[in-house]
Amino acid sequence: MIAAAQSSLGLDRAAFAAAPEGLQVEQPIPRSSRDFWKDWPDFITKNINQVGESRKALLAGIQSKEQIADRSAMVRAQLWEILGGRPEETPLNARTVGKIDRDGYRIEKLIFESMPEVYVTANLYLPAVGKPPYPGILVSLGHTSDGKAYRNYQYSYQNLARKGYVVLAYDPFGQGERIQYLIPGTGRSRYSPTGEHTQAGRPMILFGSGFARYRCWDGIRALDYLCSRPEVDRQRIGCTGHSGGGTMAMYFVALDPRIQAAVVVEGNFENVAGPYYDPPGAIADAEQNIVGSLPLRLDRGDLLAAFAPKPLLMSYTVHDEGQTYSPVYEESIKENYAELSRVYGVLGDKNKVDLVTVHLPHDLDFFSRRAMYGWFNRWFGKMDAGVEEADFDASPDGALNCTTTGQVLTSLRGRSVVQLNRDRAKEVLPASLFSVQGGDPASARAQVRTQLGRLLALPSERTSLNDRTLSSNLGRTLHIDEIQYEPEPDLRVVGWFVRRKEGAAARPTILYISDGQANETVAEPSPFDEIFSQGNAVCAIHLRGAGLSAPRPPNGGPDFYRGMQLEERFAWTNLVLGSPVIGQRVWDILRALDYLKSRSDVDASQIRILGKGSAGLAALMAAALDEGVRSILIHRTLATYISVVESEDYNLALDWFVPGILQHFDVPDIVAAISPRPVWMVNALDAEGRVLPEVVVRESYSRRISSASPALKEFRIQNTEEEDSNRVYIDWLKQSGSGR
Repeated sequence: MIAAAQSSLGLDRAAFAAAPEGLQVEQPIPRSSRDFWKDWPDFITKNINQVGESRKALLAGIQSKEQIADRSAMVRAQLWEILGGRPEETPLNARTVGKIDRDGYRIEKLIFESMPEVYVTANLYLPAVGKPPYPGILVSLGHTSDGKAYRNYQYSYQNLARKGYVVLAYDPFGQGERIQYLIPGTGRSRYSPTGEHTQAGRPMILFGSGFARYRCWDGIRALDYLCSRPEVDRQRIGCTGHSGGGTMAMYFVALDPRIQAAVVVEGNFENVAGPYYDPPGAIADAEQNIVGSLPLRLDRGDLLAAFAPKPLLMSYTVHDEGQTYSPVYEESIKENYAELSRVYGVLGDKNKVDLVTVHLPHDLDFFSRRAMYGWFNRWFGKMDAGVEEADFDASPDGALNCTTTGQVLTSLRGRSVVQLNRDRAKEVLPASLFSVQGGDPASARAQVRTQLGRLLALPSERTSLNDRTLSSNLGRTLHIDEIQYEPEPDLRVVGWFVRRKEGAAARPTILYISDGQANETVAEPSPFDEIFSQGNAVCAIHLRGAGLSAPRPPNGGPDFYRGMQLEERFAWTNLVLGSPVIGQRVWDILRALDYLKSRSDVDASQIRILGKGSAGLAALMAAALDEGVRSILIHRTLATYISVVESEDYNLALDWFVPGILQHFDVPDIVAAISPRPVWMVNALDAEGRVLPEVVVRESYSRRISSASPALKEFRIQNTEEEDSNRVYIDWLKQSGSGR
């Protein structure tokens, strides 16, 4: 093309200014002043890189064995805190339910309880050669639907047992015999294994926990059982895992000092704040995302470093780059391995860490298995066992099952992961501050506001808005301003300020917050026509990450970003960063309120918020935090966060989750914190997006806050046909003092 030719030949563009007629000269694409799609990714990248550099500076300052030991202890403590605390040890109630004898080894089929009535199905491979006690190997499985029965996993257990190792492999939640979201009558899951983990893990964020808590505890209790066997040498305990199981092995080696050697195969070795960061970055299913870790300067690489100076082998395949893991997987591994090598070097044990590269697709393949055998042989004094493999012993389908139906939930019942979550949420949710007899409502409101600000991780200061009117337009009846402001430096929020052409100089204003693109505000005819006719202005904004501000896709690795929506990956990234998306959007709303108060055509004493959809949650929180909001109406918004935990089929997007909120309060408490200002809730939703009957909402709220409490005096619950919702909006405005 001509433009490209000019560049490559160094020609003067002016020479083409008067091109002959018919000659098309390609002009460069100008940079758009409305490239809002880039702001949020750039903002996240800046914050990720800052915390990544801070972590590197911290690690660079660790120069002694004592400092390394202190860092490892801190990582273990912080990790348990992030995950929601170490569970209580309860009886394993382990029992053997079957045996299979084979040449050179036997298999025992086991069931134990990692927590009361949480049944774990496992296979124990015992050598029939040599003399006990044997080294014991704990195995964590990758995301295979058949769990411990996956062929290549079985093959590694068989060969380890033939070489004189006791191997314990167990089904994780959501895999093998422990599917949690069963399709009735089929024994199959509604989700993939990663889908099961994320469906179970998202609600745990609300009560300050993480799915890795359950996964880690299953592994630690499996290790308890392994160490209880008289055939096992407790001084020679190894751990291995592949893929997502490799990531879990990273947790295990950080948390359990009984493990003496480890082989992690194709795990998620990437730091989230790793090299060449391109949002959303190295995000995976629920247990692989360490929510709130980056503010502590803790990343995935720290799990491995906490294992030093014990023998650690990392194995990866080049085919995972941009496929299973991110487009910079190899660069990330090299960075982590360099960090590990330095730590092992300071400890004088650099020979105890190694990195193996294979060139086959993602699997526990022949080369990875041989490397694993060799590593354990080397460090457990079994070099004579070799790395060769015998022929595979195939099993008929279901032969390795420990349950009669092939599923724990239909054979043994027990507690499902949803029941565990329900129990935990009820355990941590305290009584409402507004339910205390004789309590001070003003003090309760202040406490909720203070805690809410912390949970949302709101900025500590208000920076310049740098607001602009991008365009002003006169419609048939409307004056329309296209507006822009910066809630934080270099991050633009855009929207519309709309009013009738005629009317008061300063008028009541509604800040409209919705899940959509806000553009319905400027349509003529508009769904807000009657609101405009009542003398109100409407300001509608595109919250960051939505509408015109929806982020650009990442630059590389298309396969990696399939299977999980980009929106959800961005939400996970911000959770790991300690900055939930809903908190950032609440800040957008608070700064929008600041902007409106600065306009001469707005009556600052008459600003109201209309929140629609899930965005109504953010609107509600903003109203609680800004006492200048006159009243608020939320429409088709989730009624309670606890309902998400209680539901198998919730559909609330991760953008709207507040980490740890249920450790303090729920949505009813936020409503109460807005009092005595009016709050209207129209067509409130359950966790699955269905409109709740008014009486159900009222009962739900009265369980937290007495219906006689003055905190709910101005709270109104109303259901209506959707086509009549505008009439409800007008009633709300009239009853809260706006309009004629």
